[in-house]
Amino acid sequence: MATAYERYFNFEQVFNFRDLGGYDTSDGREVRWRRVFRTAEHQRMKPEEVERLFTEVSLRTVIDFRSDGEASDERGYGALVREGVRRLHFPMGNANSKFEARAAGAWAPNYIESLERYPEHWTDAFRVLADEESYPTVFHCVTGKDRTGVFAALVLDSLGVDQETVLEDYYYSQQAMDTLVERLRARGIIKPDEQPNPALGVSREAMAEMMTHLHHRYQGARGFLRSHGVGAEVFEAVEAHLLEPR
Repeated sequence: MATAYERYFNFEQVFNFRDLGGYDTSDGREVRWRRVFRTAEHQRMKPEEVERLFTEVSLRTVIDFRSDGEASDERGYGALVREGVRRLHFPMGNANSKFEARAAGAWAPNYIESLERYPEHWTDAFRVLADEESYPTVFHCVTGKDRTGVFAALVLDSLGVDQETVLEDYYYSQQAMDTLVERLRARGIIKPDEQPNPALGVSREAMAEMMTHLHHRYQGARGFLRSHGVGAEVFEAVEAHLLEPR
């Protein structure tokens, strides 16, 4: 893996912001740095943090996978949505899922269901990456690990990144969730003897199951996307934008 850039961006109250660049592909190329990013929602990003980010990365597109209920935050769509940045909303998921997980004391994400329930949103989001004017792009949900993780897996797998690396990229979210819990404890939002919401956990097994399903049923992300109307020209454009030239 290349080390020309740092993968992680550290912000005080926005976690899981990281670059998808630097991963090797099966044909010997590398995913380009500073082109596409994944994160959690970003309403809490401080103005000085936003300016610091835009100094390094002139974001042009925000892809939002939050449900309508989650995205209707009174603070707005997020600090990264500003003049010169377009926001594209592909709503999916259950806005109450994390509350339900807290009540149940368990979190069992079903990424296969998410994949199969919203094929038009995944394909529409992928098509965004075929447009050079979209870059740099950031995509997110609430915590930046579940819906965001599914889309990251589709993108990386479609580019030829091996499954183990895709799973490693997904599991990096555990570090972000651990940091989030630590800071919530420091602020007194989670009490010292209180168990955090299980929905803040990361299930490598659930993502591995989705990847197995993706490859057994569709022969990979490209097969899934093709089955829902994505053509060869889209894949060629995404490769051109996201892979270093041979």
